[in-house]
Amino acid sequence: MNPLELVEMEIRRHDWSAMLCGCGETADHVPALLLELAGQAEKGAGIGYDGVERHVVSPADMFLEPSLPVVSVIMAVLASRTPAYSRDAYTQMLLFILTADTQAPVPALRGRDVAAECEAEVRRGLWHLYAEVLSGASTNSASYAYEILTLLEEDQERLKQLQGTAGERLPWDLRP
Repeated sequence: MNPLELVEMEIRRHDWSAMLCGCGETADHVPALLLELAGQAEKGAGIGYDGVERHVVSPADMFLEPSLPVVSVIMAVLASRTPAYSRDAYTQMLLFILTADTQAPVPALRGRDVAAECEAEVRRGLWHLYAEVLSGASTNSASYAYEILTLLEEDQERLKQLQGTAGERLPWDLRP
């Protein structure tokens, strides 16, 4: 299986050219950025997190039109065999998106609760975050995934069990 096949499939589900991007243009260039980051094995080898996140969430921590589609792409990344660096970048971006304060005042978002939509999308794949914490592949990604779970997981006992089970796979400040 192509490690990016799920990511590519999820990207194709969205009409990126109909969305306004954080850079002020249409978001039709975002899929290429997402794929480049998803395939990146090490920092400095390509676009990096900073090159993607400004297209998804504004510098003022506002949800933008691509925020929800990018969340669904991130969940596809977590379900794929992508390199550790890209997983770090994507889990960091997911945490950043989920902690945005408000949504941009654009017509396409009027009447929507993008924060709730993003949370619902992540909740559908919550087990991928658990798997990320326990994978042992990256302390950074485990940390971001655990912090996301502290925001969304309603079962606090399960979260406490995860923390104990993960042990040293979590950074020292997140261990029990």
